[in-house]
Order: sequence, then structure tokens, then C-alpha cells
Amino acid sequence: MRGAVFLSQVFIVILVSFYSVCAVEVYAEEIKQEYVKIESFTPDSLSDIYRGEWKVKPTEISGTLYLPEGDGPFPAVVLYHGSGHPKRLEKWFSELVPKLVGQRIAAFVLDSYTGRGISGTAANQAKLSKATRLVDAFQALKKLASLPKIDGNRIGISGYSFGGIVAIVSADMRLVEAGLADGKKFAAHLPVYPSCQSQFRTLKLTGAPMLFLVGELDDYTPAKYCTTYVERMAAEGYNARIMIYPGAYHAWIVDYGITHCSSCVTFGGCGLIYIEDDGHETALDGKASTKESWKHFIETMFQTCGKRGVTLRINQKARQDTIATTVKFFSKTLASQK
Repeated sequence: MRGAVFLSQVFIVILVSFYSVCAVEVYAEEIKQEYVKIESFTPDSLSDIYRGEWKVKPTEISGTLYLPEGDGPFPAVVLYHGSGHPKRLEKWFSELVPKLVGQRIAAFVLDSYTGRGISGTAANQAKLSKATRLVDAFQALKKLASLPKIDGNRIGISGYSFGGIVAIVSADMRLVEAGLADGKKFAAHLPVYPSCQSQFRTLKLTGAPMLFLVGELDDYTPAKYCTTYVERMAAEGYNARIMIYPGAYHAWIVDYGITHCSSCVTFGGCGLIYIEDDGHETALDGKASTKESWKHFIETMFQTCGKRGVTLRINQKARQDTIATTVKFFSKTLASQK
């Protein structure tokens, strides 16, 4: 019986056909762009946020806002990069953004790296904490909500790889209650090939719809953690679903020019990581914890069970379906928000 319930809430996709979305054809060069600067901060762990001690080490980050024609207010989607610099996703954004704008949805490509002088974190995740990335995402939400052309109650988030982690964790109601965006919350969440290995010990989500897109053969962020996490969310009454692309490896939306990243670190074999109720993360039966620091946590995990070497491989069918699914998901979820 449990298996039957689970399968009714989880979609195992054999590449769904493109969604038919009635949209205006828009080309990238025609879209209004605005470079936006945002004040953010650099906390070490989620526990800092929960305690209200996240306004530390102020810094300036940025992003590019793409707006539909007209006065609005428009719904919007924050698009968040992963361990690689957002420039590596430029071709992807050049195809996805016009599709969103054609649906009268603004797109904001967030950049956590340039302002901090970071080129990437794939080889060393200790360079930038998860908590910092979450603060960046919520500061982007706050900034967008303040703009007259954006509807602050209809802002979603989609992220890739580590950005996908942020797209998941940002659904935590405790982060909203901590005042990260003055009480604003994301209206919809679309993580793409995220790591689902770090999970809340106690789920306390906003209830916004969530759709996970994962690859069957992903050896960087294994799909198995996402399937069990979504099953758990759905069992507790949350609107969470998953689509698994058969034959897809990590980063199926982009051609990195390689199929093997020898420097990329994966913790896929380390087992579940728990975000405890106080915001600290623990793993390996308590042997690794962010109570020391994010850097110490990552180093302990790497020395104990981490490894280098993952597969990165573009999958054109999954890529095109991801564009269509992204547009349909946000067209539906953001249109329904009041």
C-alpha cells in the first residue's frame, strides 16, 4: 500500500513530451535587462540564521533582471547557479529566460560569486557556506519584492546543483520566520539535479509547491536521496513531486566540454546528513557537525567519505524537457498565488 501511495506522488519520467504552453515568442536580445546590486551577508551555518545572527560580514552581490514588456507587476523567478560560476550557464539562461518572459514572468539570474571574487566551489565547498547562499537567495527575494514591476507574493526559485539545494532549503518556514526577507517567502520551488542528502530532521515547510528534477544516473548528487525525501514530504502532506530523467547524468542542461570532472567532490557515499532543529547539520553518526564551522564540517566529510571524480554529461532530450517543465511549472504555480 505504501508503495502504491508513493508512486502516485512521484513521476518516473520517460521523457515527457514538450508541454504545450501558449506563449509569445521572445528573443534574448529583445528583453529588457537590468543589472541589480544587492546587499547580503556571510553567515557560517543555518544555526546562525535561526538565532537571528546572520547579518555578519556584509558584502555586495548582484544579478541580472529580465522583465517582460509593460508595467506589471509581474511574477518572477530567481534562477540560481550551482558550484560553477553563473557564466557557465549563460547559454542555458539565454534559452530559458526568453521562454519565461514570453509567459509574462520576470527572471532574475543571481550571482553569489563575482562580488566575493569566487570562480567556483566544485573542488572545495568550504569556500562558501550553505547558509550564505540561502541569505543571498532571500536577499534577492527581498530586493525583487521591493520593485514596483514585481509582485512580491509571486516570486519562485529554481536552482541547479548547489543552487538546487538552496531551492529546497529555502522552503523552510524557520528561515522565513528568522526575517531573512522581512517575512516574505518563495511561492514555488524547482530544484534541478540538487543534492537531497542533507534533510531536515523535522520538516516545517512553507507549503509552497515543490518539483524536483533529477537524473537517474547522477553520480554527483544521487537521485535516491531525492526520491526518499520527496516521499517523506508527500507523506507529511506537503505539495512535493519528483521527475526522474532516465539515462541522465549530472548537469544535463549544459555542455561543459568534458564528461568527467576529476576535481569535483561528491559526498554521495556519506549517507544522510541531518539539519537539526537548532540549524546545525550533523552526519556520520555525529562525527561531522557544523558546530565547529562549515569549513570543518566539509573537511571532515571529505576526509572520511568524500571522493573526487563525477560525470557531467549533456542530455539534449532532458534539457529541452527541463525548459518546457520549468516554464509550465512556474506559469501554473505563480499564476495561482494571490
